Amino acid sequence: MEFSFMYKEGGAHPDEQKGFTDSKPIIDASVPKLMAYPIAMHIGAPAAPIVEVGDQVKVGQMIAKEGGFVSAHVYSSVSGEVVAIEKRAQAGGGEVDSIIVKNDYAYTRAEPIVKPGYSSETSNKEIIDTIRKAGIVGMGGASFPAAVKLAPPEEAKIDTIILNGAECEPYSTSDHRVMLEYTDEIIKGIDIVSQLYPDLKNIYIGIEDNKKDVKEVLEKATAANKKVAVQTLKAMYPQGSEKNLIKSLTGREVQPGELPADVHVILLNVSSARAVYHACELGEPLIERVISVSGAPVKNPQNLKVRIGTPMESVIDDCEGFSEIPGKVLSGGPMMGGAVGDLSVPISKGMTAISVLTRKEAQIEEPENCIMCSECLHVCPVSLQPILISEAFERGDIEKAEKLGAMDCIECGNCSFICPSKIPLLENIRGAKAAIQARQEG
Repeated sequence: MEFSFMYKEGGAHPDEQKGFTDSKPIIDASVPKLMAYPIAMHIGAPAAPIVEVGDQVKVGQMIAKEGGFVSAHVYSSVSGEVVAIEKRAQAGGGEVDSIIVKNDYAYTRAEPIVKPGYSSETSNKEIIDTIRKAGIVGMGGASFPAAVKLAPPEEAKIDTIILNGAECEPYSTSDHRVMLEYTDEIIKGIDIVSQLYPDLKNIYIGIEDNKKDVKEVLEKATAANKKVAVQTLKAMYPQGSEKNLIKSLTGREVQPGELPADVHVILLNVSSARAVYHACELGEPLIERVISVSGAPVKNPQNLKVRIGTPMESVIDDCEGFSEIPGKVLSGGPMMGGAVGDLSVPISKGMTAISVLTRKEAQIEEPENCIMCSECLHVCPVSLQPILISEAFERGDIEKAEKLGAMDCIECGNCSFICPSKIPLLENIRGAKAAIQARQEG
């Protein structure tokens, strides 16, 4: 994949590769016989299964209950029988306890999680409780529980909401199509969230300048709301990262260790806003999402509306499979996505795309010694020193890696891509973050 870097902005302009799917309407994915629901599709404590093997479940029935304050419920997206609770491969690597449901194809629906019909009389507590009950997480990839994110301390005095439509990963067009095809649902979701913040002054919808069709649609849909501004940003990676987007739209900087709420901002992905609408207005939990399946080896790349729990191999079959042996299949985009070796991995709440690379694109060059060019420092969007963190990790000096700010890395991958010595900087920094977290947890 070709790259050019924008040093002043601390970002890159990768070959977008969005032409495979950006003009393709969203279509419904097939639903296979067996669905798998990992109990940890989110940041925080895993959910706890509340069903047993042999139980009958319905569409929208809770099957795993949140495991703590920072956690999220899990719901079945089909009706049928629980046939196993066992460890299965997950998108982030390793295995996790998963609830396996045999689809009966009756699609019998459970009762709504709340009485359908949101109104302005709905209290803020009821809105947050409904979002929590729905199991909504950040659907742009972060997977942080939305109910926690949207309820910062009162002293945060949120005055700005940012709707994140800056889909900067190559290949992925799921947010693009969601903004075009579910515009009204997204705007209604933002209207509901807006009620939570009495000091609210501005609502920015951030999109990149390669989505002109979206800008026109959103401006028309929000014309009556004077607080809303649709802001076009330069197409740049990682424009959609939380800190970058806040700085680009408000000029405010989120310092290391701070959260967006510390600068009076709440940031929400477009699909998360749509999920808020479905929960509060229709009483529906989070059981589906839109993903892109793209890349040169895919015979017929598509944007698909997929029931959560559907194995990746099923959605790839919906795209007519591969035209050549792929070099790598990624959960997500090529910059931040993780390689998947087992296509039985299910679609999870935070999965935006399946990107498939050719063998040439996936080729990994042998690393060489650092030539001290400092290029990784220049392209880091959060002003870290990636090579020093990487070296500290390789030495086993985790304390040093932490002091250098490893936990502030947003894992955009710019450093690894620009490194002329092909040092696996991102891989090492991820390793350092995991080691720091393990040490903090004792």
